[in-house]
Amino acid sequence: MQRRGFSLIELVTVLTILLALSYFALPAFDIVQVKSREKLLRQRLFDIRRAVDVYVKVRNSSGNPYPPSIASLTDVVPDSLLRIGADPGPFLAAGNLGNPFSGTDDGFIWDIRDTDGVWHKAQANSKINYAAGVYDVRFPEDGVSGWKRAIDETYYKDW
Repeated sequence: MQRRGFSLIELVTVLTILLALSYFALPAFDIVQVKSREKLLRQRLFDIRRAVDVYVKVRNSSGNPYPPSIASLTDVVPDSLLRIGADPGPFLAAGNLGNPFSGTDDGFIWDIRDTDGVWHKAQANSKINYAAGVYDVRFPEDGVSGWKRAIDETYYKDW
């Protein structure tokens, strides 16, 4: 008579091996998630900075050419402030304002530097107007939800 199936020892052995493999796979999955957020962070910083540069190029010479807020990059530049023949915008999609480490997709948390060189730390509202205009953005110096350093040990604020 021939037996079919697996013995209890074989099943326990296979389950133990699978558990050991999953134990080593979970940290790798976390690293993949962090790397994808870092890639998105680099892209968003690039997009916002590029949008500020384009905004400055299309503005006429009256007043401060820098955008008064980050949200203004997602709006059309008024005709009274536009150079003749320039594209009125918008220069940035509203969905590209959020910081990928802020916990929610629409969370806006950046440090904003105005044209006077002053950093406004951990700004959480994209509609705040800065009298001197928005010159640059960076990852908050104090971090977001405990995130401060990248996988390569550089600080996000230095990107």
